[in-house]
Amino acid sequence: MDTFLDNAREIMTVAGATNETGDFAILVGANGGLHFIMEAPFALEAAATGTGARTAYRVRRSREGVRVEGWTSNGRSCVFGEERKRPSALRDQPLYRISSGDSTETDDTV
Repeated sequence: MDTFLDNAREIMTVAGATNETGDFAILVGANGGLHFIMEAPFALEAAATGTGARTAYRVRRSREGVRVEGWTSNGRSCVFGEERKRPSALRDQPLYRISSGDSTETDDTV
């Protein structure tokens, strides 16, 4: 079992479950404590090293999708990404009907 990758996948699942946007980081200390950095520009490795974290994850959520980057103090890294589904411009049902107003004519569906 790879805790580093399992945590990254779980963070990806949770971050992708909402339509919220914004960046944040989760830093895991040597004692297992969590430290969150919200919406601040930073280099992931520098933030982890500066706080003494052994593992760090950065979450980037935008309208286009979600991305999770992971880093460990022993040199491992990972990246998970997921694009958000955009509504299709094509519909399988008519948006309106064209009619001449004469009740004897049939409607043309567009």
